[in-house]
Amino acid sequence: MLLIPWAAALALGALAAWLAYGRGPSPSGEAAGLRRWLLAALRAAAVALVAAMLFGAAVGRATPRQPLIAIDRSASARRAAGDDSSMVRSWRSLLRDSLSRFPSDAPLVVIGDSLRDATADEVGGWLPDDAASRVRPAVDRAAALGRSLVLFTDGEVDDAEALAEAPPGSRAVRWPSTPRPDVAVAELAVPSAWTTGDSSEVRVTLSAGPLATGDGALVLLVDGRPAGNAPVPALAPYASARVSLPVVAPSSSEGVALVQAALSVSGDVEPRNDTLAVAVDVGDRPSAVFVSTAPDLDVREVLTVLRGALDVPTRAYLRVAPGVWRVEGTLAPISEAEVRARAASAGMLIVHGDTTWKPAASATAAAGTAAAATSGPLARALWVPAPPTVLARAGEVTRTPEWYVSGAPDSPLMAALAALPFDSLPPITLAGPVRQGTPVLTAQLGKRGDAAAAVAIRESAGQRSVLVSGSGWAGWSLRAGRSREAFAALWGAIFDWLSAGRGDLRAARPVGGVLRAGEPVAWRRGGADTVVTVKLARRSGNPTAVSAATDSLTLRFSGAQFETQTPALPAGVYDVETAGGRSVLVVNASREWVPRAPAVQGGPLARGVAGSDAPRLADKSWPFVAALLLLCAEWLLRRASGQR
Repeated sequence: MLLIPWAAALALGALAAWLAYGRGPSPSGEAAGLRRWLLAALRAAAVALVAAMLFGAAVGRATPRQPLIAIDRSASARRAAGDDSSMVRSWRSLLRDSLSRFPSDAPLVVIGDSLRDATADEVGGWLPDDAASRVRPAVDRAAALGRSLVLFTDGEVDDAEALAEAPPGSRAVRWPSTPRPDVAVAELAVPSAWTTGDSSEVRVTLSAGPLATGDGALVLLVDGRPAGNAPVPALAPYASARVSLPVVAPSSSEGVALVQAALSVSGDVEPRNDTLAVAVDVGDRPSAVFVSTAPDLDVREVLTVLRGALDVPTRAYLRVAPGVWRVEGTLAPISEAEVRARAASAGMLIVHGDTTWKPAASATAAAGTAAAATSGPLARALWVPAPPTVLARAGEVTRTPEWYVSGAPDSPLMAALAALPFDSLPPITLAGPVRQGTPVLTAQLGKRGDAAAAVAIRESAGQRSVLVSGSGWAGWSLRAGRSREAFAALWGAIFDWLSAGRGDLRAARPVGGVLRAGEPVAWRRGGADTVVTVKLARRSGNPTAVSAATDSLTLRFSGAQFETQTPALPAGVYDVETAGGRSVLVVNASREWVPRAPAVQGGPLARGVAGSDAPRLADKSWPFVAALLLLCAEWLLRRASGQR
């Protein structure tokens, strides 16, 4: 490959000499012929030398490029390592010894939650404390430089698949470690909202380290008070287990409860991963009440999504005959007056069938006081099923009008619905186009004509409503594959958007769920403002203590976007204040403290030979002087022979 630029330059020089001196008639006399050949040689040498410099031709022996050295500074290197200070000193010493084997001019970078340039002199002050371990930036940097990659790591990286694209000659060096018993609380699944007095299930996922562990115990704390406990089974190396604990939602004057799972296992040497916490909104209203005056298969399938996928506590009541009501599930009888009373106290009400059915009016609302605006359900869905279809006459196949879902217009739900497989979904039967609100899903009759709204939403003063038309939605769920996934995606998006607006007047709030250090903070808009100022106050070590200094963030939501993200926060409990109310944000220790099987082993990462460098002709000064002298010599010889 190094000879190709030289070959091209010589060919170009020969062509230039022939064009200048080889096309004319042969000169008479031996001296004239010799002079002509000398002029051609000078022209060819000058042009070839200039072309070689332009083509980047190499001169001298090629030497291999120094590799790009990447140091993994993620906190997982300190997990279950015993004494922290001794481990850090040993880690720094091992790193200095490893770097001493490479030339001082070898480029050095640090990876973890970001890519940073570094020097070997900085090793003495390093601490493995990054909240992530991403190697993709280092692979891309090495490929851009044309160098091989040497990765120093403990083996636990987030994107090990990126190493498959490492440049030729790359390799990994895995630090030696002493395995120790360790069990961590990896996940904590809690409903996003609780209703005081309701019972729900909290699911905790545990992960073990490189050694088998013994039995232990798990305690669930709510606002610092024990709310349940369960035994923890012995775990094999790198195994996981799920523990479920029933809990009764407590009352909370502040509207939020701190739920914490605390683990205790004999012999566990790493306490920093034994707890996991999350904040849960607590209210006095039931999370959801589902009322159907015309129960059908659609109701059963939608209730499965409402209770399962979203984990929302739901009470459902069915009218099986005029004036006859049953509790869904047990089919226990219940009076219509009691159903109306429970519907009036619901935080979210879904009415299927007769949408003129109303919950009981409270005494406050009847009196017409100022508080009447807050009485009744704070989020509502009205679902009008299609009327019974006309039976087919003899000779007809069917008379059922078939509507096919055709698109998801621009709306707050578009991101969740745009990927639905519209071309392969079974038909539905509309009760009529939805003529109010913002359409979120449209359908066409027989896949022809204008699209009509099948589902629409509207929002006013923090209260949200969903309008649904038609029957036959369960046909999506009963058909396996993508249709069933589309059914769960549709109703999951509807109930997720609806439940987020149960009278919540906060301008913005943190998205529920477990959040760890190193992960961006997700925020959900609660009002119409696209720019929201958030005040954050981090509490002291005691979660119930008064918050310390206050910081502020500015959230920006673009267009119909209802969620945004801000940079990661350090671990701790934060009080959040926005226009319209307060909330609590819990940031747990980074995921680097959770044990996992090493994804990278020491050894070669990619076959081949590392890139090499050779001195370039254009980097020298003499080729420019030589080319100029050759051209001057040619000009003088031409003048001496009488040529211009």
